[in-house]
Amino acid sequence: MRGTGREERAAALLLRTARSRVGELRSRLADIEAAALSAETALGWLAEAVAAEEGARPGAPAVAAEFARFLEGAAEKRKALSATRDTLAGESLAIREMLSEALSEMKKLERLLEINRRAAARRASPALDGRRTGAA
Repeated sequence: MRGTGREERAAALLLRTARSRVGELRSRLADIEAAALSAETALGWLAEAVAAEEGARPGAPAVAAEFARFLEGAAEKRKALSATRDTLAGESLAIREMLSEALSEMKKLERLLEINRRAAARRASPALDGRRTGAA
């Protein structure tokens, strides 16, 4: 026994693992991008809410103090959302790099399996076997 069956099974297992990894990374990337979009949307809504409040605020002193607290809260929320968006952008970049590497690895394994299958087919071919033994 030449062991090619065992080698091919091992390579096929590695390929399945690589495909699973690619799927996992794609899923994580989609989740991160959805969360980043959500943070961007929330930042937009916050900006709209602040603009609406600024346009509607009356000049009474009690309302002005309340509005100042609203603006402080909005600034804190904007800061937190911006930090979240920036963190997610960094994670997205890291996941994209890992995904690129995983796709490259998967392509290498696919190519290796294809080469091994072709070599096995050539070894199993009767015409090639006849030439190797000197017959024909």
